[in-house]
Amino acid sequence: MLGMLAIWWPINQHAQNFETRVVSENAIRGVKALRLAVSRAVEREWESLQAVAGQLATKDYAETRAFTDAVLVAGGRVAWAGLADLSGTIRVGSNGVGEGTSVTSTEWYRKGLHGPFFGRITSSSTEQPHDQRDVINISVPVKSADGEVTGVYVYSLKASWLKEYVRAAADDLGLIAYVVDQRGRSIFGPDQQARLNLTPASLGSLSLNIGSAQIVEDADGSKNIFAVAPELTVGNAPPTGLSVVARVPPASTGQDVTQLSVAMWISLLSLLGVLGVFSILFTRHFVRPLERLTGIAREIAEGKEPYPEEYNSSRECEQLSHALSRIQSRYY
Repeated sequence: MLGMLAIWWPINQHAQNFETRVVSENAIRGVKALRLAVSRAVEREWESLQAVAGQLATKDYAETRAFTDAVLVAGGRVAWAGLADLSGTIRVGSNGVGEGTSVTSTEWYRKGLHGPFFGRITSSSTEQPHDQRDVINISVPVKSADGEVTGVYVYSLKASWLKEYVRAAADDLGLIAYVVDQRGRSIFGPDQQARLNLTPASLGSLSLNIGSAQIVEDADGSKNIFAVAPELTVGNAPPTGLSVVARVPPASTGQDVTQLSVAMWISLLSLLGVLGVFSILFTRHFVRPLERLTGIAREIAEGKEPYPEEYNSSRECEQLSHALSRIQSRYY
């Protein structure tokens, strides 16, 4: 049994290390591919926003409204779009929604006056009372022909669209993926029951080791293999402050090793059984006849007259029994 353990233990450890390494490499490649796919989708909306905003300098409000209304039906990713002037009042809103509303307190307006802005996921009820859905506001300044800022143009992207896009892309890549904020909290993941809570230290460690995967203990004490892409977008879109995280539970990574261990134990036990049967046969056909013939030789040496027995289980036993018979015939 100790010999079997000596064989099984190093092989099992090597198999576990090898599988963890393979799963980690797959997680790294997967999270990079996922970030690239999501980044391209977000960049398309960002480029659309910039393209529309770039056309508004020479358009009146009626033409701007036509552009803005068209945005909502072009792909279904935008919940609302609008133009705010320098006073912070919405002059044009998609389908006329929100027009005349002051947005001076909103982050997308205040930061959008100074440059491109990519916001956090927020409830639209706090910024646009017309829509109760969660949105991601992205905005850019609108400039006149001479470069003067004349207002801010905004898209309210549907958070549900981004969530479904991440989920579908992750499914295609065979990943369990999450989008997390800078504190390591899950913004959304595979489902509401599978939310992720990484500590800031763990997220920071993962972000500093982009080319590697780590086994990390999350906030609830579970240990998983994680790989992270520390920024959602990699192109022309501004920083989002969001990261893409791929998670692989150790329970799933150990299935193949467990199956290998079971197969190894079955093989070792089968080998042990074969050796046991062989030992019994060897003892019956070789060892016991030799022991009996040894006893006969001892009795002859002591002057006794044992009954001559013949054993034909092996050539050696047969020759020895014949030799003992000849010795007996000489002395008795």
